[in-house]
Amino acid sequence: MKINNSIKAIIIDNTRLLVNTCKDTDGSIFYTLPGGKQRPAELMIDTLKRETKEETGYDVEPKTLLFIREGFKEDSHRIEFMFICDIVSEYEENKLKYDDNQIGTKWLSIDNITHEPLFPAELRNIIKRHFLGKHNDIYLGEMQ
Repeated sequence: MKINNSIKAIIIDNTRLLVNTCKDTDGSIFYTLPGGKQRPAELMIDTLKRETKEETGYDVEPKTLLFIREGFKEDSHRIEFMFICDIVSEYEENKLKYDDNQIGTKWLSIDNITHEPLFPAELRNIIKRHFLGKHNDIYLGEMQ
């Protein structure tokens, strides 16, 4: 079984969370955190900066490792590291390189996040709790 690290950005601006907008094969819209697969010999922070720039057009500065989650899919074991990040540059459309099902980015209201199709679903309440200053465990385990 192959282990894959994925590094994700949690970018909060006032009461909004920046997410990738994605379209499923059936045409339904869902959201994911910006970020992606770590390359061999690439530091996590470098992965985070590269992937976030490609998917959102923003340069970010990682601040804190906030959550770790993991799961299994087919023949791989995926481990996700989620960092709180600040935006440090203006949006650059010419730097975008979307993932296969990504169609854009969007700012979601954290007040309404539990009603949004953010994947994985369990992350909605965890991000809202963090925003409200409530304690969450760092290790989130496996999520569907």
